[in-house]
Amino acid sequence: MRTDWRKLFQDHGAIWLHDGRPSRPHALLTSGLHSDGFVNCTFVTQQPEVVKRILAEQDGLGTRLPREKVDWVVGSAFGAITLAYAVAAHIGARAAFTEKDGNGMRLARFEIGPEEQVLVVEDTVSTGGSTLKTIEGLQQNGVAAADILPQIVCLVNRSGVDRLGERELRALIKLDIHVWPPAECPLCKGGSQALRPKTHWKELTS
Repeated sequence: MRTDWRKLFQDHGAIWLHDGRPSRPHALLTSGLHSDGFVNCTFVTQQPEVVKRILAEQDGLGTRLPREKVDWVVGSAFGAITLAYAVAAHIGARAAFTEKDGNGMRLARFEIGPEEQVLVVEDTVSTGGSTLKTIEGLQQNGVAAADILPQIVCLVNRSGVDRLGERELRALIKLDIHVWPPAECPLCKGGSQALRPKTHWKELTS
């Protein structure tokens, strides 16, 4: 029996979708775009037993992991730190994370050696910007592009694409969530207010 992972995330409050009513607010993303949905994987990744299940079940995230040798699993701070650690524990690798550095991301606390293979993971891929900045940060820290595996593994892909640059996106869940520039947002035109999800989660979901 296949697991309904989307329902599991919804049951834990990790996925919110706008119901179409103009009286209800919608999401203002970090990128400045507006959206009719939002994913907050923290409600899932804060539960170790749920993450273990996601990695261990036959149709879970473990089946999306690459077969190549992995020395390091790297996520971006803060959302993908827990996932990187859990994936690393699952496959017997080491875990690391990049952190914000101005408009970019940098690997500040870890030293990845020459020819060590790196798997990049993400909790949610929206525009892919943070993930691409993590890859750039790894390369700026001396990790060769060839040592960063050609797969990116994530819990939720809401980007609408299956690749980020040259790398394949492998997701537990794919969601069709729309985004618009503020001037083109149909929800704004209908009278809906745009709110930052992480600081107005109760207003969005109530």
